[in-house]
Amino acid sequence: MKALVIAALLLPSTSFAADLVFDCGTPDEAAPELGAQLIKFDGQDKGAIRIGGSEKEAMVLNGLNTLTFLHVGDGFTMQYAVHTEEGFYDYSASGSMRGDKRGDCVKSAG
Repeated sequence: MKALVIAALLLPSTSFAADLVFDCGTPDEAAPELGAQLIKFDGQDKGAIRIGGSEKEAMVLNGLNTLTFLHVGDGFTMQYAVHTEEGFYDYSASGSMRGDKRGDCVKSAG
């Protein structure tokens, strides 16, 4: 019985173990939104963009050696194209978050 309780407690945390996670640094300290943690949910075409203490839902598009994380917000869109083999990302945004930059990304889980 005790083993079943422990297994039940561990199941929710292990379901996230296969999520793909990238930690991306900011090349510009004046633009902290460039530095983000990008998460692709296991087996899904969606994920999250974590910036500071906030989290935004993202569509995740697979490309040739890239994963693109796209968030459409109120008055803006933001996109991180992670070049998975080369270890960098291209950031672009429109609307109130307009801009584009490039930075380094490290795969931290998945």
